[in-house]
Amino acid sequence: MDVDIVIIGLNAGKTLRACLDSVAHSNYQEGVLRVFYVDSGSSDESIAIAKEFGSGAHGIESLEVLSLETEHPSPGAGRNLGWRAGKAPLVQFLDSDTEMDADWLVKAVGLLRERQEVAAVRGNRRERHPEASFFNWVADLEWNAPAGVCSDFGGDVLMVREALIRTGGYDETLVGGEDPELSQRVRKSSEVGRNQIFQLDEPMTNHDMAMHRVRQYWKRGYRTGYGFGAVLDRHSDTADGFWRTEFRRILVRGGGGFGLLLAGLVLSCVFPPALLIALFGAALILYPRLLRVDSFAKHKGLSIKDARRYAWHCSWVVVPEFFGILRYHLGKWLGRPLRNQRPVGFHQSTHRSAVLALPLLLLVSLNACTTMRSGVHDYSKPDARSERESFNLEGEFQAGDTKERTTFASETELASFSRDVPTNYEIGPGDVLSITTRGRPEASAENLIVSPDGKISVPRIGILDVSGTTIEWLTDRVRMSLVTFYEKPEVSVMVTEYKNNKVFVLGRVANPGLVQLEGGGTLLEALASCGGLPTIATEAFLTQAMVFRGNDKVIWVNLRSLLNDGNTAMNPRLRNNDLIFIPESDDELVFVMGAVAHPGAVKLKTELSLMDAIMAVGGPTRGADKKHVYLVRSTGDRGYVQPIDMGILIGKADFRQDYLLKDGDIIYVSENAIEKTNYVISQLSPSLSYLDFAQSVSRVAP
Repeated sequence: MDVDIVIIGLNAGKTLRACLDSVAHSNYQEGVLRVFYVDSGSSDESIAIAKEFGSGAHGIESLEVLSLETEHPSPGAGRNLGWRAGKAPLVQFLDSDTEMDADWLVKAVGLLRERQEVAAVRGNRRERHPEASFFNWVADLEWNAPAGVCSDFGGDVLMVREALIRTGGYDETLVGGEDPELSQRVRKSSEVGRNQIFQLDEPMTNHDMAMHRVRQYWKRGYRTGYGFGAVLDRHSDTADGFWRTEFRRILVRGGGGFGLLLAGLVLSCVFPPALLIALFGAALILYPRLLRVDSFAKHKGLSIKDARRYAWHCSWVVVPEFFGILRYHLGKWLGRPLRNQRPVGFHQSTHRSAVLALPLLLLVSLNACTTMRSGVHDYSKPDARSERESFNLEGEFQAGDTKERTTFASETELASFSRDVPTNYEIGPGDVLSITTRGRPEASAENLIVSPDGKISVPRIGILDVSGTTIEWLTDRVRMSLVTFYEKPEVSVMVTEYKNNKVFVLGRVANPGLVQLEGGGTLLEALASCGGLPTIATEAFLTQAMVFRGNDKVIWVNLRSLLNDGNTAMNPRLRNNDLIFIPESDDELVFVMGAVAHPGAVKLKTELSLMDAIMAVGGPTRGADKKHVYLVRSTGDRGYVQPIDMGILIGKADFRQDYLLKDGDIIYVSENAIEKTNYVISQLSPSLSYLDFAQSVSRVAP
């Protein structure tokens, strides 16, 4: 059972040596290995490296270098040239950026001996550096199929020569999809009985995709779509449901969704309600991210965090795949198939235009979209429907009216604030875990500290990413992993020390600082953990508390109602990183929000100015629009908004806009165009956070 090894490459100097060395170290002893390296016109040292191995100095007995002499080289043409130059009954195809497992041929040839109906056998291809980039990580997840009879093979496969002769080999006109296209022809032909493709659950090759740029990702998706178009067009009568489903998925989400998104964004520039069309198109594209996260986590064995990352890939990859399908059919209609003498896909300028189309259109439509964004109304322009009025240094801005008393959050608002807290504790950095497998001390561990990157090392399993997961999820994950070693393992997981549920308590408490809450936590628990409220002068009553959540949520809690009247509805639940501030009754505060480093309250001091307050919270962020700053003041039953241009204040030293502040003033620093674009993008999928929360609840629901 001799085997011909066919390796194709183009400028493969960085990887070819490792590929040939892996062939030289193969443990296959049942026949002779002959290597055929097919070069597609390399300008580097690839051919020299191949000839060096052909000298016999590296353990390869026979190696022949072949040159693909054609104006339009393709992977199929290279593989055809290689297998036709040999004569062994078996042919192993490899790409030059792969390394073959030493035992692969032993196991694969053994399968072909046992199963006379198999024409091609593939194994597990793994990425050498999945941690190097998001794109490598995605490829590592998608290379392999479940063990058993499968529908197609890729570039690394062991085939019987008679199947290649019977089908005529690869289609040399295709620069994408040539492997699955040949797969379909192999499965159709059954004259000699061998027409099955088998996935063997054994290591076959290590691959080095080395993909680090969006342009590379786009080109790969484009070629994949081109392959789908070719396979469905040529084998629509026998193509599996998988291919039909994928084809429809690409057309509906990649074509229809992207088209609606673009059309809606363009139309919204002149007709803002057309943004709804863009939202619908985005929902089609983002379907996997919106609704398939749990399914990916279950079927691919991913953490929820990784499942979300993978869902983003599944959402956006349909766009280049659609353009690949479109290119195949346009090329067929015009008689101009895709050629490899040009960059794969569109011309270079067209590539860049396609990749940049979405963000550019978002920027173009920004002005139309921002009118729909709540809280960013330009109050410097008169609005007859608004009760707010602009004011200036000589007018109401200097009014001496006192502001109304603090408006406390209602019970309904506090209930909504509490519902933002996940019902199940989410594991995070610093937590100390205990994993016990009943009767299996070697599979148990105590004092497992979650590392800052969210990982733990579990006996018999290895490294697990547990950040953001729940106890129930981790218990199931460990149990499923141990099924390989034990029958019906009984696993229990406990959090022995809670370190990832912390709040910060500042102001008038006995011991202000960081509070660690075990499991859930409420405002009262946080205050009690800080030693309670201190005894102070009778004229300074502690009647209120402020709770900050993120950059845009602040609520006032009526402590008098909570502590004196026992109204537990005033005791909101807290979540990780909430900040509690307990002011005295005579504390006067101004509030700085928006694009500043640390949004929050600033204690009013004598002659505190607008610039003083902004710098007290860390100053504007990079994303701040310094030309659109707003100062909001309430004077009794009326409110006023003063637009401020910090660019003039700073650039021209015009300190007339550096107003002195009063108790209760609000300063809002707007975001610049890029930040607004990010906001618009986030609004294209407004239900993501809600769905993630709902899905996490459903995973632990009985």
